[in-house]
Amino acid sequence: MKLWKKLALGGGGVLIALIVAAVVLYRINNVPPELQEPNLFAYYKSQDTVPEGKVGVYASLMLMPETYDEELYYNVFFKPLTIIPWPIREFLKADNGTPLYDEKRFFEFEEFEPTRLIDHRGEDRDVDGVPYVEKYKAGEIEFVERTGYTPGYFLYPGRDAGMPTGAAELMAKARVYYHAENAGLVDGRVPHETAARALVADAMARIQARYGDVPWRLVNAELDDAARKAMHSLLDEGVDTVIFAPPRLIYSHYEEFNSSFRKGLELIDEWEAENGKDIKVIIAPQWADFDVARDAYLNMLRERLATLPAGSSVKVVASIHGMPWDVVPNEAWLELSPPYREKIVADAQAILETEFNLGRTEVVVTQDHFAEMSDLFPSTNEAFWSGIRDGYDYVINFPMEFYAETTDTLFAHAVVNFEGFDDYDVYEPIEYTNWDEPFTRTFVQDGTTVIYNGVPVGRYRAPLVEAYVQSIGAILSQREDERMVDAAERAAD
Repeated sequence: MKLWKKLALGGGGVLIALIVAAVVLYRINNVPPELQEPNLFAYYKSQDTVPEGKVGVYASLMLMPETYDEELYYNVFFKPLTIIPWPIREFLKADNGTPLYDEKRFFEFEEFEPTRLIDHRGEDRDVDGVPYVEKYKAGEIEFVERTGYTPGYFLYPGRDAGMPTGAAELMAKARVYYHAENAGLVDGRVPHETAARALVADAMARIQARYGDVPWRLVNAELDDAARKAMHSLLDEGVDTVIFAPPRLIYSHYEEFNSSFRKGLELIDEWEAENGKDIKVIIAPQWADFDVARDAYLNMLRERLATLPAGSSVKVVASIHGMPWDVVPNEAWLELSPPYREKIVADAQAILETEFNLGRTEVVVTQDHFAEMSDLFPSTNEAFWSGIRDGYDYVINFPMEFYAETTDTLFAHAVVNFEGFDDYDVYEPIEYTNWDEPFTRTFVQDGTTVIYNGVPVGRYRAPLVEAYVQSIGAILSQREDERMVDAAERAAD
């Protein structure tokens, strides 16, 4: 037998074994995150919701900070990697050099001559003291082009970032765009965390007025050390049952079951091991399960409609954040959102048809991001333009999952939603300092007035506070002492 045949036959078993091993490794590393154990979504649907002993509330979610937070933006980079297949996600963690943004032209897609380049540390020069702009002129820095709605950036491959380049790129963008004065916002302050804390504080004050001493913590799920301290201090107060109650309308694997809930459970496990005590965990029902939650958005819609001339034709666009649904077909959001979506659409249509003297009307559900990766919902931008082409007098948009302006609603979603609008300018700083009033936008495009109606802040958030109280109350009302009080009150009646 010729030598090459011997080698081929002899190596065949090894090659097959390698292929099998590669397939097994691929499958092991690509179990859909929604199906991984422990499956907290399955737990949520079958859990025992009767609390035992002293009860504490743990509210955890990703909070976009008012000012720049290095740890948060570093950690946020890793969040979407959970739904990206292996080994692609490993390549995305590579350190390919230091990413840079021009401090004035931070949203470009093709190369241009920069004037001042900023890195993820907030520095405009390399560690050797040479300004990055000079290194660009010397040909040491290149421009990374992008398409779609994600801007390109400059890359200095001669200096490692000391972290995944993608993480450093997000951090640099947050510095020069999201949180720099007169860039994304006039004062560089993002309202999300402040608004979330105010809402939770309002709800917990009412909870404590009704149910007595209920210790609670609100934490940023992306700040690990702060979350650990918060959970441990909550349990150190003698809590026997922890209610996970994130301030969120609709739960998802991406934000809750595989993120804030999972992290919270790991912190409880850690504390249990240190203290030799078992803690009961209950996940509170989502706000969307309570009818009152919809009123926050519908009341704002009513006020807007009241300002329109009689007989106006109106298209209402109720938008969601969106996900690449084909990539995450087992996402809990897909199962938990339909009742809320369907009811809010029906409510909005009823308002249009019965409460106001309007002409032609329509209500649609859209998604701001990733619509191009799924056929489940049209894009918000597509809905805007179809309303314009159909000759509606007004197109009114409300983001039915958000209760505070975030870097998404202010920047990332806006640049997609208003694509092609004559008067939308990504470089026009947003002036928004009164966070108790909704931030709105109005564009007149080809004869149609398109209105972004904002989110329910200030006096508009009362229905969401009530939904939060009802959510936590649905658990606390099952305590034995509360059942005894209810029975006594019924007997007295």
